[in-house]
Amino acid sequence: MVASIEHQEFFERSKKFFEDKDIENTLDHYEKALERIDRTKSKNKTKYIQFLDSILKFCRENNLPEQEALVLRALGRTYSVFKQHAESMKCHYQSLKIQKKLGKKVEIAEGLVFLAEDLEVSGNYEKSVQIFQEASEIFQALGKLRKIKDITKEINRLKEFSKEMVEDEYYLNKFQVDKY
Repeated sequence: MVASIEHQEFFERSKKFFEDKDIENTLDHYEKALERIDRTKSKNKTKYIQFLDSILKFCRENNLPEQEALVLRALGRTYSVFKQHAESMKCHYQSLKIQKKLGKKVEIAEGLVFLAEDLEVSGNYEKSVQIFQEASEIFQALGKLRKIKDITKEINRLKEFSKEMVEDEYYLNKFQVDKY
């Protein structure tokens, strides 16, 4: 119950900041609300996506590419929370395209991590590892050692999982388990 109250408070503050055209605080409070959201209530999904769409429209109309990229990333994370990973990846790719154009290294690396997570959920483990490695290289260049350590753990976990999947498939075929 407490998380639900906190979630609503952060979301209301986010809307208030948007009314004041303070995009940075809007997104900051939105992210905090998203972390505390009740993922089981699908009605929340529409409310959040419409809110982010209005922020995205504002950013595009006012030529705010940096904020547009951050809104797209937040939209991607929102779709991911509600298990719409194809839409999430689309938003992350759009955000990354803008971030690369702007040369925002930290944001690029963070966006790559979110994209890799969605790729993992969609079952594309090899591409997920590749994207995680790309993010790790950027964090390495930036000296973000903690981020590199976290990503390395994810890469190792994914590689182990992929190995187990291949072994399981081998045994299923070898012993013709599917035929029983």
